[in-house]
Amino acid sequence: MPPAQRGRFVVLNFDNADIETVVHAASEIVGFNYVLAPDVRGKVTVQTSGRIPQEDVFGVLLAILEVHGFTAVKSGNLYKIVRIEGARERAVPTIVGLEPDPNRTADEIITQIVPVRFSSVADLATLLRPLVSQRGNLVAHRETNVLMVTDSANNVRRLLDIIRMVDVEIALDELQIIQIRYADAADLATILNQLFASGRLRRAAASVPGVPAAPTPPVAPPPAAPGAPAAARPPGAETTGAERAPLIVAERRSNSLIVHARKHELETVRRLITQLDVNIYGGRRVFIYYAESGKAKDLAATLNAIYGARETSPGAGGQSSAQRPAGSPPPPPSSPATAPGAALAGSGVGIGELGVLEGQIRFIADEPTNSVIVTTFPRNWPEIEATIKQLDRQPRQVLVEVLVAEITLTDDLRLGVDWAVKSGKFNLASQSISTASPSIISPISRTLPIAEGAALTLPGSGLTAFAFATNQFMLLLNTLASMDLVNVLSNPHVLTSENKKAIINVSNSIPIVTSQQVPIGGTTQATTGTTTTQAIVGTQSVEYRDAGVILTVTPRIGEHGTVALDVKQEVNDVGAAEAPTVSRSIIKREAETSVVLMNNQTLVLGGLIRDRVETQDRGVPFMKDIPIIGYLFGAKVRTVQKTELLMLITPRVIGTALDAARITDEIRRSTPELEDTFRRSPRQPSSTPMPPAPSSGLPPAVPQTTSEPVAPRPN
Repeated sequence: MPPAQRGRFVVLNFDNADIETVVHAASEIVGFNYVLAPDVRGKVTVQTSGRIPQEDVFGVLLAILEVHGFTAVKSGNLYKIVRIEGARERAVPTIVGLEPDPNRTADEIITQIVPVRFSSVADLATLLRPLVSQRGNLVAHRETNVLMVTDSANNVRRLLDIIRMVDVEIALDELQIIQIRYADAADLATILNQLFASGRLRRAAASVPGVPAAPTPPVAPPPAAPGAPAAARPPGAETTGAERAPLIVAERRSNSLIVHARKHELETVRRLITQLDVNIYGGRRVFIYYAESGKAKDLAATLNAIYGARETSPGAGGQSSAQRPAGSPPPPPSSPATAPGAALAGSGVGIGELGVLEGQIRFIADEPTNSVIVTTFPRNWPEIEATIKQLDRQPRQVLVEVLVAEITLTDDLRLGVDWAVKSGKFNLASQSISTASPSIISPISRTLPIAEGAALTLPGSGLTAFAFATNQFMLLLNTLASMDLVNVLSNPHVLTSENKKAIINVSNSIPIVTSQQVPIGGTTQATTGTTTTQAIVGTQSVEYRDAGVILTVTPRIGEHGTVALDVKQEVNDVGAAEAPTVSRSIIKREAETSVVLMNNQTLVLGGLIRDRVETQDRGVPFMKDIPIIGYLFGAKVRTVQKTELLMLITPRVIGTALDAARITDEIRRSTPELEDTFRRSPRQPSSTPMPPAPSSGLPPAVPQTTSEPVAPRPN
């Protein structure tokens, strides 16, 4: 590893950066020279939760390269960044012996030459080859009884530990791998190691006819940890091969035991495993999980995608039972299945390995009770239940505040509010907008987050969107309100969960004649003293359509306080009737976009400008109403007034009960009528304290409206 200054700390934060940029940044921090191979390409995203020591940056770089299939190979005074597949052919660091090099980082590619003393190098290579990574290599040289391993330094250390435990004196003459079906291999290894360490199991094994009893070792090692072999003896307590206990190691990934012992001891181990490795739970059982936040139907679909309705044997990695003939033995253990927790975006929590689950697993959703019915073996249930609980988490909520206002455009505002701000009519920038913020009309991409003060023009819709901190744009509205230029049409609030659609509909239902049948005549017939008329009656078909503002918002909450909004705005105006018998037309303007805001940041949608025509009679009172000559004393005045419709959208994330209480209090205080109602309420709090609600970690219930129109708040 190249030298680095100790005592200094750095923070790594790369978002979809080129791998060349990351390597260059690491070289500047640590201080090393490098050469990139032509095929080293890729995008890297790295975020450290806190500061890390500068000397650890090189290890982080190697981990990044290893994930993308590359590594760093030292050559002289520089490092070559190449693919891992080609690193074995280059001059990678070479270490000789059974001891790992402490100066090598975990993901650095190295070659370790290991002399084998007692075991057969071919048998040892057969044992270790499944443990070598896909990009690694293991070569057994029979003539010199040497193993050559090329792999990451971390995996080489693991192989060296196994070699030290397996390569012992020839007294342990057989090596076998025993597959465990029902029990946990690590627990069995602990039990067997404890029995052999006490000496009792070896005396029982030596009682086999024709096999001499082995003497009890003078020093008994302490019990081994789960999955580990018997502990090494203290220095100076060397024993002969007859005194050494069998070596039993648990291989967790395949749930198997690696046993190195004499033949009669192997028979004892197998006999014990047969008695201990039994299914104590019986057959399949039915478990019911009642969903708290999610829908049972969605949970069942996700669980079936993760585990699948399949028949598996322990350690088989989810292989279907339909793929092997009936009555045939289970397939040999394969590599472990990928943990489904890796597929849960943003969760950051692993769920477990599918390879340890046994038998067929079925998931059925019961919608009336909102529960998931699971059929599986009892030993599988704890892991499946943990998976369901991670999926069934309470969704975060967003309070979407909307203010719909109509701005009267005077001479200063004749081109719209955004152009008025740009021209400095209200001196807004010097009052509330930071000079570091972009211009209010600076164009940005629709797919990028909107910075405070930046504008976004929606092509083809006539709409302009720009973002502010809430208090900044409210200053502009207050300025316009002081000039009697603002008319607040509605101020609805809607609460919705993340990824759920919220609809705010502020409109009127207008009758529209879609079809009509005009009478074409009739007949009149006279009878005795009575006149009877028959005619074809005209009919009309009327359809009611909404005319006003319809806003659809779908929020998505980020991990760092951002809120992504899918916004769809539809503005329908009623046009003039072309003829007395023809219905008025509906003028429809619609825009749809996606923006990213910070929590409590306000998005302003504007640019919807219309002309309002008014005709007034002006003149001398009474005189202008005189017939024939009244027009000499009066006139009809036609005025055209421009108005712009603005819509302010402010998302507020409700993550905890404190957030819900704070926002509720703010809304109550912002409405004087509601505040007065609370103050005049005759209800007094009860003197008897209520018992606390059970702690569930959920915020208090808040009325939620996601699909119904919200009544506007009175001005």
